[in-house]
Amino acid sequence: MPLANACDTCIIGVLMSYITRRDGRYSYRRKFPKSVAAAVGRAEYRKALGTADRSEALKLARAVSVEFDRICEAAVAGLPQSENTASGVPSQSAADVLSSLDAVVRSFTLDVVDRMSRSNWRTEVEWRKQALEAHAQGQMPPGVQMHPVTARAALRALDDILEGNLTQFCAPTPGEAVTAVTTGDTITEATFQTVLDDYCEGVGPSRVQKMRSLTRRVLVWPSSQSEQLDRVMLYCAERLEAGGKATSVHGDAAGLITVLRRVPGWQSATLPKVGAVARAVRSGGGMNVNQRESIPLEQMLNVHAEIHRQAPVHHSTVLLLARYGLRPGELLQEGPEALGYRVDILGNRELVFKAALTGGKNAASRRDIPVHADDVELFKEVLGGLDLASDATPVQRDKRIRQRVQNVSRIFSRLLGHQEGLSLYSQRHTLADLLREVGATPDEVGGILGHTATGSKATSIYGGKQSLSRPRELLAKVREHIPD
Repeated sequence: MPLANACDTCIIGVLMSYITRRDGRYSYRRKFPKSVAAAVGRAEYRKALGTADRSEALKLARAVSVEFDRICEAAVAGLPQSENTASGVPSQSAADVLSSLDAVVRSFTLDVVDRMSRSNWRTEVEWRKQALEAHAQGQMPPGVQMHPVTARAALRALDDILEGNLTQFCAPTPGEAVTAVTTGDTITEATFQTVLDDYCEGVGPSRVQKMRSLTRRVLVWPSSQSEQLDRVMLYCAERLEAGGKATSVHGDAAGLITVLRRVPGWQSATLPKVGAVARAVRSGGGMNVNQRESIPLEQMLNVHAEIHRQAPVHHSTVLLLARYGLRPGELLQEGPEALGYRVDILGNRELVFKAALTGGKNAASRRDIPVHADDVELFKEVLGGLDLASDATPVQRDKRIRQRVQNVSRIFSRLLGHQEGLSLYSQRHTLADLLREVGATPDEVGGILGHTATGSKATSIYGGKQSLSRPRELLAKVREHIPD
């Protein structure tokens, strides 16, 4: 996979995989190439970055990478010439290098053009140009260099972008014929569009918009499965290079793979497991406790008080999210019909909030949550705020829900001080800790939060009319810690 090799040897594309977090602080850890390790007498380079801020850690990691490169260069300089040569440019055949050039240039061009819409694009472009020149001149240490031909092609593409010479990427005119021939495992754009349209029928408007935009930006047709996987990995490397979060990059990659698997004969498509970029991307799909921190109770209550003072229209929303551990979208996507009565297996009748009633991506978390008597008016106020016409289209509905979530989230994050790792969603994590504090078992916490029950999945969906007395008791105890 020539493009994947190019990604794995891009020094910044793998930067995220060298940063680790422990006890809230970041450090830089990176293995030496075998030849360097033998020369310096240790297998790994470690350095504490001394910060808990991810953005700052990325900046510091760039400087530390320079120090790492100098150590490698000094070690390699003392090796015999034959060994130095063997650990140089990655072993790619001339055919592999040449066959990958068009895809590399196109993906690189799309990414740079996209970045030029940002305010700091000149700094990013200049830095990237310097890195490519170093690759082209063979100045990168063993184990991280890009093939010089690939680097020079990217440099020429960068010059063309800055000069506005992008005619080779312009779409064909309406009168031009577009070839639609399939050869071997090569798939045409027409075939893929049919697959993409089928996928889009089963997802929401925002997902449709995202996947259509993502596939236009990353994928090139006609193409084979291996070529498209190479392009996905190159896109991931570029995103990581720009400082994108591994979780976001993993989400994009997983979405692309999901669509590609629907292509006839491509059911086995999967993200690579080998290589620094692959490891960095896959790390974004893990359940990392550092990404699910709870907001300290006192701090959360202070934010509630400030919202009540500065933006009282959102106070009821943040209060309900904190008391019931709802996802912001679960609460703000529903109208008044989500509040209703439920009769359990013993005949008890109680008022509940029907979470995930309208489905969407939270459909698997559909559940009934007992509502405290003093919170009924709060629920009516928030649910009445959806304010959608009965004939609203799915696109209009999706836009309104996103607008509601963003409005609350922005002011909450601002009053929270834009702390990394904490957001409006983090109130859900705080509730989980409070539930444990009042004696809830792991299964009881999961049941209230809407996580899949442990044990048999089939058994977990049997019935559904069990008594809610225990969840009501636990939520009432938690409510005592979160006053109006």
